[in-house]
This record gives sequence, C-alpha cells and structure tokens, in this order.
Amino acid sequence: MDPIHFEALLTKLKVLLGLPVTETDKDVQLSFALNFTIDGIKNYCNISDIPEQLENTLLLIAKDYYLNQFVAPATAGEGEKNVQSIKRGDVQFTFFADAKQGVEGTAFIKSYATQLNAFRRLRW
Repeated sequence: MDPIHFEALLTKLKVLLGLPVTETDKDVQLSFALNFTIDGIKNYCNISDIPEQLENTLLLIAKDYYLNQFVAPATAGEGEKNVQSIKRGDVQFTFFADAKQGVEGTAFIKSYATQLNAFRRLRW
C-alpha cells in the first residue's frame, strides 16, 4: 500500500475514533492497528491488495482492534468482571480481576467474515 493512501486511511481512522487529526502521539499504535488489519485481511482473503470496496470494513476492524488493545477499559466502557465464586443459598457473588475486553489476534478479522467472504479466494 502506498504511503499516501496509508496516511489517508490513518486520518480516517483518527476521525472515526474522535481523535484530532493533527495529534501524532498515538500514530504508532494506530499504524500498528491499521497494518495488523491490512495483513489480516490479506491473509484471510488470500489477496495481495485491499480493494477499495473493503476500505470501510478495514477501518472498522482497525478501530475495534485499537479500542480493544490500546484503550484502557475505564475509557472504553465499564470493564467486565470474571466471576470467582457463586453461592446460591443467600446469594453471594465474588468477583476478581477485570476480564479482557473483546477478542484477541486474528479473531477480529473472522468476526467480519460476512463482509470479507465476498473477496475471499480459494488457496490451492
């Protein structure tokens, strides 16, 4: 992907996240999320270039990945708690450590499978 097109996608991603376009302190994390998503889509679909029709899906996946990996649960929404124990008589719940929000790794790509399958090519 050429650098001009990548910068345009990075700017769109900042707008989607509500970040100022001129702010550059999160560019490394945003670029990683974008590159991770581009590579994941290319591998999932078995294609060498991202078609223009997939750019919006690319941005949505990158946004979800960025929010999951780089934004603290306090700012992304209330973190879920893992249940350590449950007592049914006299109702007792015990919670401990925050649960990891969302999914890990390439599972982000697979959660958008319906949009990506139209561009998927068979491997031999």
